[in-house]
Amino acid sequence: MAVSGLNWDDLRIVQAVCRTGSFSRAARSLQLNETTISRRVLRLEDELGTSLFDAVNGERRPTAACRAVVGNLDMMANAAADIARMLGTRDHASRKLRLTTISAIAEYLLAPRLGDLFAALPDLSLALETSDSNVDMSRWEADLAIRLGRPRQGAFLMRKIGTLNFWLIRPMGSGASRIAVYPEALAGTPEMQALLAQEGLGPVLLETSDLKVMRRLLEDGLAVGVLPDFLADEIPAEAPVVRTPLQVSRDVWLLSQPHLRDDHHAKQLSDWCVSLFAARSP
Repeated sequence: MAVSGLNWDDLRIVQAVCRTGSFSRAARSLQLNETTISRRVLRLEDELGTSLFDAVNGERRPTAACRAVVGNLDMMANAAADIARMLGTRDHASRKLRLTTISAIAEYLLAPRLGDLFAALPDLSLALETSDSNVDMSRWEADLAIRLGRPRQGAFLMRKIGTLNFWLIRPMGSGASRIAVYPEALAGTPEMQALLAQEGLGPVLLETSDLKVMRRLLEDGLAVGVLPDFLADEIPAEAPVVRTPLQVSRDVWLLSQPHLRDDHHAKQLSDWCVSLFAARSP
């Protein structure tokens, strides 16, 4: 197999066709014309001596040989983007990394210890992003991510770093109470299922993914709801509520891009995230 003509531009085209499913859409995403895309894919197939795409119902679907290398192409694209960002910044001594998680973890677990992180890594520039939905690590939307629950698939490094337990918060007194719930997209989480399995619940009073807002509502005894342990601990002892531990938990996973495996700053940031949850262990 001759691979003397193999270069990153050709591989970038293969990655774009895999991502978009057509030569025309790949051409638009790369700001090239479709003829160029087709010609370079054919040239690469000749070089490799194997087909990379099959035409099926108007789509370009990667062959088994192509699928075998797609993960490596994603890693190369991520590394190239990382290099471009570093060379494009004015401060080459600064190392920018992106970490994403849900807002409650960012606010209550990460924020109080940011001083320790920046003291250990004074040349780190951190982009801390929050989202209720999982970022697409394969599209390099983040360098590291803290997620609740193990991803089912993905070409990234993953490590379980902790566990969140949950508490049921009820107003004092008897009678049916209205409930505070997550939005419909999060209704299948273990804590929501445990809440909805409770007896004597009234209709929904509040729907929100903002756990800070939910904690305040529950703390005032206005609804029945569920909070993770670190937020349940924030409710004052004199609040007019009854707290009951639920027999549900969520594993916390740290994901990182594979090309950062030996990156000093990424390793330090990963260790810092691990230490936050290790400190919570009984």
